[in-house]
Amino acid sequence: MPRKKTTYTCVVYETPAATADDAAGIIVAHGALGCEVRKIATPRLLPRKKKLVRLHAYFERPSSATLRRIDTDLRAAGMLAIDASPAVEQLEDPGWATMWQARFEPLPIGRRLLIVPPWRRGAARDRLSVVIRPGRAFGTGHHPSTFATLNLVEEWCGRRRVGRALDVGTGSGILAIAMRKLGVAQVVAIDVDAAALENARDNAELNGELGIRFSAAPLGSIRGRFDLITANILSSVLIEMAPLLKARLRPGGALILAGILKREAARVAAAYRPELRCVCTRIDKAWAALMLER
Repeated sequence: MPRKKTTYTCVVYETPAATADDAAGIIVAHGALGCEVRKIATPRLLPRKKKLVRLHAYFERPSSATLRRIDTDLRAAGMLAIDASPAVEQLEDPGWATMWQARFEPLPIGRRLLIVPPWRRGAARDRLSVVIRPGRAFGTGHHPSTFATLNLVEEWCGRRRVGRALDVGTGSGILAIAMRKLGVAQVVAIDVDAAALENARDNAELNGELGIRFSAAPLGSIRGRFDLITANILSSVLIEMAPLLKARLRPGGALILAGILKREAARVAAAYRPELRCVCTRIDKAWAALMLER
C-alpha cells in the first residue's frame, strides 16, 4: 500500500510588511513549524509601512486554543491588517525536510559558538559546535531572540564559572546545550510541551550532552537556586512568571530574558525590579534580550 502523506495546517495572516518578521516570531514561539511571507500586489510607490503581506504559517496540528492565543497576541501588538479571522487550510507535506537541509547553513554566534545541522557537523573547526536538528520546537539560533540570548549566555559564561543553570521553555534545547558546551557544570531544562522536550533530548544526544536534566515540571515546582537562568518565551509570560524566576536566581547570578519585542523591553524589565537590575539590553532587529543581575 502507498504510504499515507503527512498533512499540515496552514494559517494565513494578513499583516503590514514592516511587522511581518516580528509577527512570524510570535507565531513560531506559539509552535509553528515556520512562516512564509508572500507579497500582496500594491502600488509601487506605496511606503513600506503601508504595504501588506500574507504570512503563511505552517503547523502540525494546532489546537483552536493556540490559534486563538496567536490571534489575540497579534491583534494586541497591532500586527493584523484586517478584522476578519485568518484563513485556515490543510495541505500535504511539500517536502519541508529537504527544504530545511538546503536552507539551514552553519551559523556562527558570538566568539565561540557555531550552530550546525546534523548533516554539517564537520563544519566546526575553531568553534564549539552546537548540533541542532530542525524540528517542531522553537530554536535554531536564526531568530533574533535566540541569536541574542546565545550571545549573552556566552558573554556571561566567559566572565565566571557557572555551576548551575536553568533554561525555562527550552524548546529545541539549544540554550541548554550551548551552556554545557560553554562549561556550565549542571543544566536543568524545562518545557511544558512534550514534543519540544522530545526534540530537545534528540538534539542533546546529537551533541553527546546526556547530562542535561530535561523535565516537563512547571517552574513553580523547581527547587534550589541557579547561577544563570534563561527564558526565551513571550513578554506576557515573562511578566507573569517574574516572581518565580526571581526566587530561583542566586545572589550574584544572571537572568537572561528574550522573546521580547523592543517596545516591550521596559515593561518586562520593570516587572523584575527592584530585586534585579538590568545591566545589558541587546537589540536585534525588532527584538530585545535583557540581562538582569541580582
